Amino acid sequence: MWSKSGLFFILFSFSKTVFAQPGFMHFTVKNGLSQNAITCIYKDKRGFIWLGTQDGLNQFDGQKIKQYRYEVGDTSTISDQYITSINEDGAGYLWVGTRNGLNRLNLQTNQFTRIHFDKNRKNQIQYAFNNILSIGSGNLLFPVEDKAYILNWKNQQISELPSSFKLNSNFTVYGKSVWQYSNKIIYQINPVNGLITDSTKINSGNPKSVRLFTDKNGLIWLIDEKDENNPSISFFDIKQKKWFPSPFVWNEKINDIVFDDNNVAWIAGQSGVYTSEKGQVKKTFKGRGFPEILNQPNSVLSIYPDNQGLIWMGFANNGVLLYNSTSQAFDLVLPTKTNETVYSYLENLNGDEWIAAVSGLYKRDRVSKKFKLILKEKVRSLEADSYGTIWAAIENKGLYSIQKNGIIKLVASVENGKLLSNSIFHLKYDNSKKRLFISTKFGLVIADFINNTWNNSHAGHNNTKGLLCGSYILHSFIDSKGNAWISSNGGLDVLNNDLQLIYKYHSGTDTSSFIKRTIITGCTEDRNGQIWISTLSNGVYKWGINKFQQYNIKSGLSSNVVSGVIADADNKIWIATTTGMNVLNQETNRITTLNEQNGLPATDFLLGSLQMSNKNDLLACSSEGLVLIHPKKLMLNPKKLYTYINNPSINYRLVKVQQAYRLSSEDKSISFELTTPCFINMDKIIYQYKLKGFDEKWNSLNSNDRRINYTNLPFTPLELELRSAENVDLLSSAPITRIHIFREPPFWRKWYFVSAISILFGLFIYWVIRWVTKRKINIEKRKSEIEQTLYKERERISRELHDNLSSYAAAIKSNIIQLEKNEALPFDSFNQLKENAEEMVNALRETIWVLQYEQVSITAFSDRFKSLINRIAPNYPSIRIELKEHIQKEKVLSPAVSIHLLRIMQEALTNSLKHSNCSIIEISIDVNEKMEICLKDNGIGFDTSNSSIGYGLQNIRERAMESGLHLNIQSSINGGTSVVIND
Repeated sequence: MWSKSGLFFILFSFSKTVFAQPGFMHFTVKNGLSQNAITCIYKDKRGFIWLGTQDGLNQFDGQKIKQYRYEVGDTSTISDQYITSINEDGAGYLWVGTRNGLNRLNLQTNQFTRIHFDKNRKNQIQYAFNNILSIGSGNLLFPVEDKAYILNWKNQQISELPSSFKLNSNFTVYGKSVWQYSNKIIYQINPVNGLITDSTKINSGNPKSVRLFTDKNGLIWLIDEKDENNPSISFFDIKQKKWFPSPFVWNEKINDIVFDDNNVAWIAGQSGVYTSEKGQVKKTFKGRGFPEILNQPNSVLSIYPDNQGLIWMGFANNGVLLYNSTSQAFDLVLPTKTNETVYSYLENLNGDEWIAAVSGLYKRDRVSKKFKLILKEKVRSLEADSYGTIWAAIENKGLYSIQKNGIIKLVASVENGKLLSNSIFHLKYDNSKKRLFISTKFGLVIADFINNTWNNSHAGHNNTKGLLCGSYILHSFIDSKGNAWISSNGGLDVLNNDLQLIYKYHSGTDTSSFIKRTIITGCTEDRNGQIWISTLSNGVYKWGINKFQQYNIKSGLSSNVVSGVIADADNKIWIATTTGMNVLNQETNRITTLNEQNGLPATDFLLGSLQMSNKNDLLACSSEGLVLIHPKKLMLNPKKLYTYINNPSINYRLVKVQQAYRLSSEDKSISFELTTPCFINMDKIIYQYKLKGFDEKWNSLNSNDRRINYTNLPFTPLELELRSAENVDLLSSAPITRIHIFREPPFWRKWYFVSAISILFGLFIYWVIRWVTKRKINIEKRKSEIEQTLYKERERISRELHDNLSSYAAAIKSNIIQLEKNEALPFDSFNQLKENAEEMVNALRETIWVLQYEQVSITAFSDRFKSLINRIAPNYPSIRIELKEHIQKEKVLSPAVSIHLLRIMQEALTNSLKHSNCSIIEISIDVNEKMEICLKDNGIGFDTSNSSIGYGLQNIRERAMESGLHLNIQSSINGGTSVVIND
């Protein structure tokens, strides 16, 4: 809870803010200007101010100044540092004239193009371009020496203006026509074909050295500078085609003339600035009219009124001075010659004005407008009743009355029992009930003049009808229904005409009503019947029946410490704080802050300080004096702020300004500086940005930190959105600037690479699927072949058993039967029985040998065949068997092939031994890349065409076919036989 002494200190302590000449802002080389001699000023379409000096060009956005200077050897810089004129064409190029040539500035690249009308003088000192004029919408006129040139902005073509007479820089532009003065005649020229369309002779005289200026209504000001220190001014009306009589003489040199939106002429002279209408001086800025910080003399070289009511004044040696013309809406009323705190103001029914200041109570005479000291006392509050009596609350003494006859007497105090405290904060008279509400330090006192009673029963410490929210009563207000709104340190009480409580809103704690933890400092009612409530720490509230809407710093208030609130005749809400005046436009819901930059004479306003005069002017008591505000003269239209980027950089390398940026895959960072051309209250600007596609949330920046930076952006199209406003509530309706950013992906993420990889991957998948399918088919085929092989192997084994073992087994069976009959067997039969048994065992061994290996090498096969030869050869001593091996490269055989090959060779060997009657059998086994086995005898041979060849030869051929071997049998009668096997 606020302490009483703390509250008193807050409400009645004042901090003096020194600000010489409210409404002016001064910028010099200390703020970043290249030089203090301002030769020309121009505001471009985006809102940036361009300041030409004798040493470079300057761009100003309200916070930062950027310099452009001539650099020797660099043709992309401006052609000369001495700037003489600035203008902008319809394409957005800035044209800058210098004493040495004309330049076109590309604002995206920040590079200049030097324009040469005469190519022969390209490497010489160029013309001085002292003036650049706009023709129509976007075209420009360049006068230079005895010629003039026209720019067609659409195709950027420059052509010489045809003319039947020599030009001498004495012309002007109005609409789409050029007006030229020459030899007592003013001509109208068509800029397309150079033809004269009209001419009018001057009334008198023959000015030689002439400059022309045209106002917004088509009135040409002809300045005759025969005596430049005392130039004469003549006027020619373009619309009426006539000269005004009697030119008058100006008493000092004229450097520049411009016209604002109200067609007021602003004249830059040797000693200051003047405003004029048709030559009649309206206002003068010179000497003490300028801030004291300016150095003397105050010669003004250039002047420029922008569309925001700001006047830019360029001095010869003092930089640029920004003057806010809205300061004409403010006056500081002082009862004495010095600034002092004014506590209260009163305008009674007779039109008398009373001001209560630190030095005493003053009354201003209605005729002479001079102040007279009435009472040398510190009066805190003034009020007048319907009887003509003035009521004055004198600090620590009580309530005094001032009668019509001037008699002053004490009426109420603690000592006579009528007051609860002699510290009175506010007085409010209820005309309908003839009673006075007295807000004191210890409660509310109501003086009833009809019944002549002093009722203090509504004080917080002694209230029989219900306690008020607080005892520290700060303000009373009577609404249109006669209800009394009592503001206090504890909240807000609303009493009806009968002083019965109808509403009560506590504000002392965090659990109070909607108005929490603050002190109520005052109330007012607008034209719609809505009640506005000011607080000491929460801003203001708009009240409906038990419904509140809050406005605070986030809404645009300069401070949440509000000393008073009032509605003007246009239903705008004026909110007085300790840091400036705030105006809430209910139609746009926009709050405008007024301070020294707007020309407000004071920014520290006191409790209960606001009221409207009979002329609908606003009066506010402050620590500087009584501030008189004329609301009708203020420009409070909503101003949309457009946000731009400045000094963009990629990988910390500056690049040009553009609407889209394409980064390479190696670019890791991009950054921008945000700017919005705002020159009043620029320190309140809030910047917001978000990068759609990367960060969908608005991020906020303050005006002193306007740089944003992104690193490692994704490889996708992004859109940077920018906006700015004077407060948070205005951001939602602020214009959005969009910058496109795309970071090139690395080659392995580009579409053609991804497409190629996708195709290759698709082909790979296709190949894998095909391979898997083929492998599956091969496996199935292999299974089938294995099954077929197994089937054939079973068949072969069966045949082996049949061909070999069964025959031997049958012979053995026959021998056994003979033994059973006890028949005598010859000795050969026992040998045969033995041989059959041995052959049977050998055949079985050979079959088992082959089947026990998954693979059989050719060497192992050869060794096995040798073993077979060694077993059989002893039975045929007359036949020589020769075996030759040439195995250069090992080769492996499957078990099936091995057994087939072994049986083929066994069958061929047996046939040669038993049936060929040969003496020599030659066997060769040759293996390198290919295998070839040959068995050759020198026997009787046989006829290969004989179809009655035995089962053995047929068996050889079938085995060769099954094993996939090539078999070649050659034989002839008495020519021997050869069996050749190869793979």
